[in-house]
Formats: sequence, C-alpha cells, structure tokens
Amino acid sequence: MKYVVVIDRGSTNTKAVVFNTQGDEILVSSCASPKPVSLRAGWWEQNMDSIWEVAAKAIRGIFDTGMVSPAQILGVIPVGQGNGLMCIDKNGKPSRMGIHSLDSRAEAVLAAWQADGRYAKALETIGTPFFAGSPLPLLCWLRENAPGELEAIDKALFSKDWIAYKLSGVIGTDPTDASGAGLMDIRRNAYAHSTFDLLEAGFIRDKLPEIRPSHQIIGHVTKEAAAQTGLREGTPVLCGAHDIAAFPFGVGAVNTRQPICALGTWGINLVPAKSLDGLPAAIYHTVPGYYLTGAGNGGSGGCLDLMLGMLGVSSYDQAEELIAGRTPTDIIFHPFVFGAGANFYGIKSWHGKADLLLAIYEGIAMGHCLNIGVIPKWEESECLWLVGGGAKSKIFGQLFADISGLTVKIPLINEMTARGGALNALVGLGVYKNHEEAAIPVRVKIGHKPDPERRAFYARKFELFKEKMI
Repeated sequence: MKYVVVIDRGSTNTKAVVFNTQGDEILVSSCASPKPVSLRAGWWEQNMDSIWEVAAKAIRGIFDTGMVSPAQILGVIPVGQGNGLMCIDKNGKPSRMGIHSLDSRAEAVLAAWQADGRYAKALETIGTPFFAGSPLPLLCWLRENAPGELEAIDKALFSKDWIAYKLSGVIGTDPTDASGAGLMDIRRNAYAHSTFDLLEAGFIRDKLPEIRPSHQIIGHVTKEAAAQTGLREGTPVLCGAHDIAAFPFGVGAVNTRQPICALGTWGINLVPAKSLDGLPAAIYHTVPGYYLTGAGNGGSGGCLDLMLGMLGVSSYDQAEELIAGRTPTDIIFHPFVFGAGANFYGIKSWHGKADLLLAIYEGIAMGHCLNIGVIPKWEESECLWLVGGGAKSKIFGQLFADISGLTVKIPLINEMTARGGALNALVGLGVYKNHEEAAIPVRVKIGHKPDPERRAFYARKFELFKEKMI
C-alpha cells in the first residue's frame, strides 16, 4: 500500500496526516504549534526554526505508530495558514522572527492606503481584500521602521513554503497563498506589479518567490530533512497550498453550487467559480481553471472559545449539554469579537446561561450565513458542506440548516484541509491524471435538513440580526 503525507500547519496545531491513494484518511500525528509571542502591543511573532521542528516532529510521529513505513510514502505536501511573513536570508536561514497573520503593527500603513483611495484601486487588480497582517503592509512597515531587517530579507515566504523549503531546499510559493495575500493580478495569473507600483512598494519584487502550481513536484526530501523527519531521502515534495484553498477540494468535488463552510478558529465560507464575472472577491482554487469566492471573519470558533471562557463553561461538551433541545429565545448575539465588536440584544430578567449560550451558537451560525449571502446566487445552492472543528458539534449542523434553508452535509472525516492537499498531491504524483479524476467524493457522516417550523422562526430572527448591525 502506498500513501501521501500532508503537513497541515495551523495556528494551534501542526499535523502530519496520512492518506491512501483512494483519499482515505489513515492516521494523524498532531503536535502543538509554537505559541506566538507579543513583544509589543499588536505584534505577533513565531520562531521559524520552532515551526519547522514541530512539523518534523509531527512527521516522525506517523512512523512511530508502526502503521506505515518511509518506503510507502509516495510524496509529501504542505498546506498551511496564509498571510503573515516567513522571511529567509540569502543563506536560507530565518532573517527575523516569523510574523503571524494576526499581527497588526502595519495598521497605519493600511489605513493610509485606504484613506487616499489606493487600497480600493488595488482591489480592482488583486481581486481580494488584504489586511494589516498581509505581506504588502508588513514589508512596507519594515521599510519605514526596520530598514536593516528589510535589507536582510532575500525571500518572503508563507508558512507552508517555509516547511516545503526545509523539506526540499527549494524556494517557491503557489497561486493560492499569493492571491490570498493580495499579491497577484487575479486576471493575469501573475504578481500584481502595477499594484506594487501604485502602493510605492516596487521594492518587494525581488523578495517574492517563484509561483508554481499547488500540485507540482518542486523538489525532493534532502538528506538533512530525512534525518529530521524519518522520511526517505529523495521522496517527492509538492508545492502545497493555502489552507483555505485546500479544504474546498477536500470534499472531493468542484461544484459551483455547493458552498463549503469551515467552522474553525476563523470562519471561512467559499464556493468554487469558473469565472470572475460578478464575484465580490476571489482567490485561486488549487484546481486549475477555478477560483474560490466568498467571505469570512473571526466570528466563528475563536469567538466561541472566548465566550465560553467568559461564561465559565469548561468545554464544548458542557456547552452543548446545556443547550441541547432548548427552545430558542429572542436574544440576538453578534459574534464579531475580532471586528466591530460582539453584542447581545434582547436579554430579559428570566434568561439564564443556557439561553445566552444558544444565542451565541445561533449568532455564529448567522454570521456564517451572512457571509454566505455575498456568494452570487447562493439561494440556488444544492447543499452546504460544514467542515472544521465546529463540524463535530451536535448543534451547529442543524442550526446552519435551519438558518440557511439548505441541506447541510458533514463529512465522515475531520481533516478536510489535509484531504484537499492529498488529492492535489495524488494528481502531481501521477496517481490520477487530473483533478477531475482525483475528485473522490468524501463520505457523508450526517446530513441535516431544515426543520420547517424552526426555519420560519430563524428566517425572522436572521432579519433582526442583520437590522441590528446597521
């Protein structure tokens, strides 16, 4: 039996996930990712060597199980959190601490571009919003505040690129990470040089890596990486992808009428598209010829974690035990703790903790549905896929169905981002001749259909949820 290994580099955990050539998840080795440090308010940095060491440890963990051997591994592909900065010098060493995508030091740089209209003009070319924790503002901040650090940078990478480099010794990135960070001219499939000039950031050209397809073999595991990971020297290394562009292919389909919602630390809601016409925003899909459109924000799992802590609820299981079977109330909760702010509306003297909890769950689901609503013709969708940690919930699936009015499907496996990476790897390795052939449908664990009575209630409540935002 042959396998592929996916390195899923996340903010909380770094996982090495093994899949067979039929797209079945075989085993997962997970290690805690290095925690970001904040040397100043708004700064979030991570040690790049530690990021690699954790990834190598996760890979070793799959062989420690004895279930697979290095000789059975056809190839390895990284997927990971996008934006931020992972900078290396001319010797391939970290030139500074890695900067996390949640870093906000460059907010003033971004605000200046927004104030003078250049940000809006840039969006016409790049096709997707970028923020303070994206490479363009961060590199410009370094130019203004730490020119020596900027000078030391040879190449600015993303987290999965750093892991691919440590595995293979090859520097590169892919269209999903580059477009997701606002660095590409979305219609020309190339770096957005006109935008760099518009923002007086032409200096970054020489610091950007070559763009290669997500599924392309870019190199092979080096002798040093083999010793650190347990992989065989010479094992193919594929380019990889931004995690938000990998999970949509994890369902084993490229269906323009099936939105995919990732209920994770951040909530992402996407659907494949064949054309850019009429799209509010877009990045490249890992599948050639397709884009991904939609919207997302931090009002998802990260919000839930914060609110459970504030309410003194110790676990997800405890929360769901409290609200299981509970009758909904008129309490409205806005989950935008990482944006405009979170708010409760309509709390009465007789409401208790369980009522607040249910409102929080409803608000998170409504926030997702609000973002789904920017997808053109979303009402014509055939179904809605729910993936990520929140898909394990016994509550969210039915709430998404009742609020959206769509049938909700929850996959049998949990590691959907990794599965999307694995299916891409199987194309690049020649196991399948193209992405269409590699689109092996994931098995459905459970489906939720809208309850007519609850659907009517939530349709009214969703309108109030939107009205309170004005």
